Amino acid sequence: MLKCFKSTMISYLLLCYIGGFSIYLILSRTINSRAGWTFAIIWIFFVASILEIIARIKMKKVVNIMIDDCNLEKYIHICNDLFFEQVNKKYKIYLMLNLATGYLNAGDKERAEKILNNVYGFGNGRVGTTYLAIYYNILVAYYFQTMDIENVVDSMNELKIILNNKKMNRKSRTKLLYLYSEAECLLNMENNNYDGAEQIFNDSLVREKHMLGKVSTKYTLGLIYLHYNRLSEATEAFEFAVKNGGTSRFVEISKEHLEKLNLEEL
Repeated sequence: MLKCFKSTMISYLLLCYIGGFSIYLILSRTINSRAGWTFAIIWIFFVASILEIIARIKMKKVVNIMIDDCNLEKYIHICNDLFFEQVNKKYKIYLMLNLATGYLNAGDKERAEKILNNVYGFGNGRVGTTYLAIYYNILVAYYFQTMDIENVVDSMNELKIILNNKKMNRKSRTKLLYLYSEAECLLNMENNNYDGAEQIFNDSLVREKHMLGKVSTKYTLGLIYLHYNRLSEATEAFEFAVKNGGTSRFVEISKEHLEKLNLEEL
């Protein structure tokens, strides 16, 4: 992750060169060249480990702008800057997946589609397999937004195959399996089958740690309450999304439902 940020990458190069070279010179003179090389290499690994931790903390703060602050505009702006600075292919894919997620949550389907159409070369390793699963999960969300149910089903089938791949990261698999179950439920709802939907999304709400996920889940619960004509609960759910949704797409679509509910009360 340290290669994702210019600051950590520059720090890595400077510290490795200056520190490693200094250690080599000092120990070569006081002990021998073998000790110099050994401790210089240890220093390089130490610096890389510390800066990797710092970079992961920085990226977590960036992601939190979307998932906790629900500030999609700021998040997209930062990810775009990081993407255009990036030369490493693996991190370019990572940032493209993050950007596609950001655009979808902001309701910008066109930009999300453009990015999704240009993501390729995931690779067959553990990281590549996990990224590919995330890619198909984003595709599912995209096709739900565009109401392309046939491609929702196709993308879900591809996702299910990848989730059975032993190379998948265990933590990511668990999270994506929950999202897959929710997608199955949403698919049933598109066919006017709401059996078990309320329980699934109530469980999701309890499990969810981040505000954007809570807003999304509350919005879906609002739709479920509307289906069962539980209007006061639907109103509460949509009001929660409006109050906490920041610049996400859930604010505007929740407002639309609230306006319809208010008209019905008149």
